[in-house]
Amino acid sequence: MCTLPGPGGGVEEQVALWIAGFSYPAVFLLLLLCGVGVPLSEELIIITGGLVVARSGANLPVMVLAAYVGVIAGDSALYRIGRSLGPRVFSHPKLSKMLTPARIELLQKMFARRGAMSVFLARFLPGLRAPAFLLAGATGLPYRRFFLADALAAWAPALGMTWLGFRFGPQVLADVQGGLRWLLLAAGMVAVGVLAVRWGRRRAALRTTRVVQAPEGEP
Repeated sequence: MCTLPGPGGGVEEQVALWIAGFSYPAVFLLLLLCGVGVPLSEELIIITGGLVVARSGANLPVMVLAAYVGVIAGDSALYRIGRSLGPRVFSHPKLSKMLTPARIELLQKMFARRGAMSVFLARFLPGLRAPAFLLAGATGLPYRRFFLADALAAWAPALGMTWLGFRFGPQVLADVQGGLRWLLLAAGMVAVGVLAVRWGRRRAALRTTRVVQAPEGEP
């Protein structure tokens, strides 16, 4: 077990102790709980996982994978909750608090214009991640499309934040409440997402070009 500095006491310190003691499984389970509404910080969990790697000699790629799978599991749990409740999600005494009229209107426009890509974008928009995943399930977005979009987006926080914890350690934990570093990190995540979308579009365009040109080459 490695010794970690407490990021501020209380729940945050307990999270650090759990991850220091149980490593990869703790990161996965805490992210799953975070996804279904337990008041924990996703950023704190993932960054602490990176710090554990730096302090204990744990495997960095395995920690990234634990964070990645944990993020997707938590997001999928939100989707399943929305799916099981259907339209009742809008009147649920707890969930309706995050599904405000303004958020519902914005997300409905996003889903109408961009479909499953809205799931990807919502991960990087403050305050819209959980409402978007609930709405995706409640409105019947196929899980396969939800999963593909979410899996593409989840790499950015899993890889980026684990590396920040590994590279900068306690300083990053101290800055969790700051803002500037997270603004830069959010910008980096969006940049990764934009590059991924462009790469996907280029691949799709290339495949289309090959299909169109194939008959011309036939004898």
